[in-house]
Amino acid sequence: MVTALSLLNAPFLIPKPLTQLKTLPSAKPNSPFFFPSSFPSFPNLQQHRFNGQPPIAASLKEKVGCFKKTLSDFTSLNYWVVRDYYRLVDSVNALEPEIQRLSDEQLAAKTSEFKKRLNQGEAVSDIQAEAFAVVREAAKRKLGMRHFDVQIIGGAVLHDGSIAEMKTGEGKTLVSTLAAYLNALTGDGVHVVTVNDYLAQRDAEWMGRVHRFLGLSVGLIQKGMTAEERRINYQCDITYTNNSELGFDYLRDNLAGNNDQLVMRWPKPFHFAIVDEVDSVLVDEGRNPLLISGEASKDDARYPVAAKVAELLMRGLHYNIELKDNSVELTEEGIALAELALETNDLWDENDPWARFVMNALKAKEFYRRDVQYIVRNGKALIINELTGRVEEKRRWSEGIHQAVEAKEGLKIQADSVVVAQITYQSLFKLYPKLSGMTGTAKTEEKEFLKMFQMPVIEVPTNLPNIRKDLPIQAFATARGKWEYVSQEVEYMFRQGRPVLVGTTSVENSEYLSDLLQERNIPHSVLNARPKYAAREAEIIAQAGRKYAITISTNMAGRGTDIILGGNPKMLAREIIEDSLLSFLTREAPSIEVSDMAISRKVFSKVKVGPSSMALLAKAALMAKFVGKSEGKSWTHEEAKSIILESVEMSQLKPLKELQKLIDEQSEMYPLGPSIAITYLSVLKDCEVHCTKEGSEVKRLGGLHVIGTSLHESRRIDNQVSD
Repeated sequence: MVTALSLLNAPFLIPKPLTQLKTLPSAKPNSPFFFPSSFPSFPNLQQHRFNGQPPIAASLKEKVGCFKKTLSDFTSLNYWVVRDYYRLVDSVNALEPEIQRLSDEQLAAKTSEFKKRLNQGEAVSDIQAEAFAVVREAAKRKLGMRHFDVQIIGGAVLHDGSIAEMKTGEGKTLVSTLAAYLNALTGDGVHVVTVNDYLAQRDAEWMGRVHRFLGLSVGLIQKGMTAEERRINYQCDITYTNNSELGFDYLRDNLAGNNDQLVMRWPKPFHFAIVDEVDSVLVDEGRNPLLISGEASKDDARYPVAAKVAELLMRGLHYNIELKDNSVELTEEGIALAELALETNDLWDENDPWARFVMNALKAKEFYRRDVQYIVRNGKALIINELTGRVEEKRRWSEGIHQAVEAKEGLKIQADSVVVAQITYQSLFKLYPKLSGMTGTAKTEEKEFLKMFQMPVIEVPTNLPNIRKDLPIQAFATARGKWEYVSQEVEYMFRQGRPVLVGTTSVENSEYLSDLLQERNIPHSVLNARPKYAAREAEIIAQAGRKYAITISTNMAGRGTDIILGGNPKMLAREIIEDSLLSFLTREAPSIEVSDMAISRKVFSKVKVGPSSMALLAKAALMAKFVGKSEGKSWTHEEAKSIILESVEMSQLKPLKELQKLIDEQSEMYPLGPSIAITYLSVLKDCEVHCTKEGSEVKRLGGLHVIGTSLHESRRIDNQVSD
């Protein structure tokens, strides 16, 4: 038996003679003891990255560190909790052969059997192992994905009302199906909460195939839905939504005048929720209030005047600012000049109060920056969420700040508002009798989760050993030095062919770095809150793992988005279909600027489309051209893209034989949809071969290189580079 004493006497802990230590190799950049010789100036980046020397005892310290980590893992509470969950895993694995022998009808009938057993008095825990085995088999048949043992553990953690911390790429989305299905069997409803509409729709369609196959109803809440549509979707067994829509639906229901206006499941609207990216929702944004406002005073004319006065006032002479709480204080000189400009004897006169408007105008001038806190689109100042990087069209700053920003930008002033109802995300999710969450980064906030929600964080082990290398943090004295270093780092990786993802904290920073890369003639893609970029978010992310791909992104794409090394074959296949057919379906030019993406595509390796795919593309193009001419149909660019998208979705829902049957039945009616669907499937096979081959090349080069810049620009340690 191995004892602690025997481990301490392990051979690797015995110091080596100095003669052996003299020939240590030079430290690599990913060594914890590598320090660059200088930061702001890098005449030769390759030399800069590899010229460090490690301490003499580096090898010994690394081995001791590995031993300490192994020992701490063994003695941690998390280790024993996860070990206990393996008893459930063994039960699920033992049931798998029996479940595999069931037909589709018998597998789907298990749901009715489980509900009957629950009604007869069995507890949910009594059917947990069997239910998990059923979901695993259903996912295997409908999605082609089988839950790994560690994913079974993740599902059990969620069911127990805890937070499952799972590393990026470990399949949190698939894990949620286990707990969602099991808790939906009671008939009280389950909410799967994501951070945006895109992820809610993706998961409802993707994971919903498993639940629908097993006989459960799946709902989806999206922005722009009517009250009746929301009511129907909330009545489903499992409802996918985002945190914002969920919160506002609850507030609106509390303001409803009668029961007919309610959309949620009253009198018990909350039963069980699974919150994706739970640290972002409950901690980062947890204290941000959701507000429903009504019109208040109408002093619209005062805001532009106050904005002009703010332009006259100079910081340090007429007013001082406090960055800690974003406050402004007028000096005696500032008060005198403001009163002179406004032709008033007292800024704080109760009958003619100008002080609030002037102070708000100064705050808008100093603290609210365009392309950082907000962007201007279609004559409106739209808030950029500092955590997600996304535009929040329905959100407005309160207490006259938003009107002051509109006046600063010369926009039409919207009416001032008063808060009618409000709730924070933390207060909202405390209403759930049972709450769980999943994320890749929750352990650092575990104390807050325990204090606020009594939710422990369980670290779920990875299915395979983690091979990512985290390089040391780089510190810079100036922002200019930081961005110069990042641009040179990107150029160095680009010359090798490695894909690079650079995370920035604002629209302004992302476009500043883009300008630096343009000076170096490095093709790249930008993803931020601007409409011309945000409209093709999926396309940009699909290309981010390809060879030579350089992507600059705000954190709007950092939640729940998968980057596949070598490229996303489904997205590439769709692009090939669109490039081949759009010109035949519409004569309208696209309204979105795509210049940087077009430049980036030039460095990507071209997908080799096989002869059969080429023939199908030509046939579909000819059919599209004939349908447009013979039937006199004229589609807009967006309508034409929708036709292709519907055909792609058809290819995923119907088997190949059924698609061919539709073509034969509609041969006299020009079956454009089924023809595009079959063409897509053929092109997809070619793209899968291409992406697999290119993905192997990218892995050989070292994989995706990620450069993350600081969230807070005031911090000196503001650049982390990791592989």
